[in-house]
Amino acid sequence: MIDKAESRAIRLSIHEVLLNVWDPIGIKDEPNAQDEYDGYIGEVYALLTRGASDAEIHDRLKYIMTERMGLEGDPEKARAGIRETVRALRKIQL
Repeated sequence: MIDKAESRAIRLSIHEVLLNVWDPIGIKDEPNAQDEYDGYIGEVYALLTRGASDAEIHDRLKYIMTERMGLEGDPEKARAGIRETVRALRKIQL
């Protein structure tokens, strides 16, 4: 069972990964946009804590980018960025 302090620490780590590794819209250096991806932290937290596969996490991040954010662009670059993000998320201590 994850207590409140651990949950906050995990969510902060997810925030850092989404902002500094994933960053599909390129806002990590924009001081007024540091909370831009915070709406996705809960989804990622749920995936990680329930033991979702890398493919499930990859698919969710891809869905967020394409369906929610409406982003298009270089699919190979997006896949590489998502793979790197999944690797960084897996390093978070649960």
